[in-house]
Amino acid sequence: ASHAKGNPYSYSIAYNPRAEFWLVVTFPTSIRIDFAIVHNPDFSSVDTQGVVGVILAIILFYLILLGISTVIYSKLTSLSIINPLKKLCSSASRLKAGDYTSRVDLNLDNEFGELETIFNEMADEIEKEIALRKQSEENRKKLILDISHDLKNPLASIMGYAELCLIKKEMTTEQRQAYLTTIYNNSSRANRLMTDLFELSKIEAPDYILVREKLDFVEYLREQMGAAVAGLDSAGFFYEFELPDHEITAAVDRQQMSRVFENLVDNAISHNPVGTRIDLIMIDHPDMIEVRFKDNGVGIPVELSDQVFEPFVRGDPARSSENGRTGLGLAIVRKVMEAHGGSIKLAIENMVGSEFILLLPKS
Repeated sequence: ASHAKGNPYSYSIAYNPRAEFWLVVTFPTSIRIDFAIVHNPDFSSVDTQGVVGVILAIILFYLILLGISTVIYSKLTSLSIINPLKKLCSSASRLKAGDYTSRVDLNLDNEFGELETIFNEMADEIEKEIALRKQSEENRKKLILDISHDLKNPLASIMGYAELCLIKKEMTTEQRQAYLTTIYNNSSRANRLMTDLFELSKIEAPDYILVREKLDFVEYLREQMGAAVAGLDSAGFFYEFELPDHEITAAVDRQQMSRVFENLVDNAISHNPVGTRIDLIMIDHPDMIEVRFKDNGVGIPVELSDQVFEPFVRGDPARSSENGRTGLGLAIVRKVMEAHGGSIKLAIENMVGSEFILLLPKS
């Protein structure tokens, strides 16, 4: 075989030297094949019905599969959306009906989980507010009962002795003086109760504002204790005051803060025997002023340690006000300290007498 240069074909020669003819075969150097599929409109297949049946079967299967998928999706949607909504609505209904312990437990990590957290936090706040409201109402009722109790005795004495003065025609000067003295003393007790109650209510009012001024609290406390010395001496008490030598500035309401130390001194004198020792120690901290007021007297019963700052709580089981105390002194002390941003607590670890620890922020 050979290929002529420039010719578009190749050729092959088969020859025999003894023969008359030679065979020459030529063929192109490249071949192009074109093919196409053309529909024959005259052709009619015998399988047309079968093909249509298969197509319809496929469509029917698809529709059945779509229906099953829709049912499954609906069930899943019900579990993930409708059920949490039902639980939320049920808990909200119980909360509305007054069951403030109602909570939602969905255990989901999606938006419903966030809604669960918000709902439960809201329910917690509502429960706390309702508990505080109930406690406030109970305190109000108790306060009214305590006021009635503490006013009953002095008012009864006043009325009784005043009636004697009116109906008893023959009365010696000494008797009249004794009756009038009793009336005066009981009037003073009732007046102290109403005054203390007014002060406590005033401090507890939301719109109450302290009249603060910056002052040397060391010098201020020295003046307060100096004013208390006469009463301590008269009661037969011993005392010692330990105050820093340097100035410590604080912003306080002079009048209200004076009630704190007056009430602490009066409370100690009223509840302890002659010979009791009073110690007042002032400690300077970086941001706070600490004042320790302690005595070696009869102390406060352990069962009252958590209630001693509540109104009308007294150390005597009978809650008697015969000693002239109103039972509001320590309650006023706590409210004044809290109004100044400070605090007061009873040191329960002190086994002898009583010790109060006061903390006041520096200015």
